[in-house]
Amino acid sequence: MKSWHLLLPLLLLAGALLLASAPATAEDYAAQCQEQAQRGLTKACEKAIAANPKEPELHALLGHAHFASGAYAEGLQALRAAIAASGGAAAYRYRFAGFAALINEYAQAADELELAVIAAPNDVKIWTLLADCYRYMKNAEQALRAGRQAAELGDAAEAYILASRYNSGDGVVVDPKEELRWLERSARAGYVAAMLDLAQLYADGRPGIPADPAKRKYWKDKVRSKLN
Repeated sequence: MKSWHLLLPLLLLAGALLLASAPATAEDYAAQCQEQAQRGLTKACEKAIAANPKEPELHALLGHAHFASGAYAEGLQALRAAIAASGGAAAYRYRFAGFAALINEYAQAADELELAVIAAPNDVKIWTLLADCYRYMKNAEQALRAGRQAAELGDAAEAYILASRYNSGDGVVVDPKEELRWLERSARAGYVAAMLDLAQLYADGRPGIPADPAKRKYWKDKVRSKLN
């Protein structure tokens, strides 16, 4: 009779072969989907969705995979399925919009973002992307609305754009004090262009805003500190 120390390696090998031949589980496909989506491979995601069709992240990853492979229509379809599976979650609407905007489908992106801000009215990134979409669509009124909301929520670039509007009168009445207010908000958030404009504003002055050498120096020093 063979001894156990000789049988053990054979038993371990048999166990390994059984594990290797075991059918993949839903969890296996989900893990493979996560890994393969960035390479434009869809099979694992499709199998994971077949096993768990109500998981929105799997549909979203399938959308990513389609986009990575250049199948944009299929990608948007999968991302819409993610929205549906999530019950209309703002995060999935935002992801759909981001991919739609990449292929210049700005109207589709804006429609989803308008729904997203109803559910998540304080999400600055949604308002910022919405403002960008409306700018590309040449819808100045809606771009101003969304951009102002993003600026109110702390987006430095949108605050700078709003300041520029108050300087030029683009969609608003020229107002140096409002220009200054939004420039300062943008600059305090670290936006270098706003710092430079503030330095120039305090060098020249504006109606109702006298020149101020000390503030000019302060903002020039801030720019140097930021760029060094």
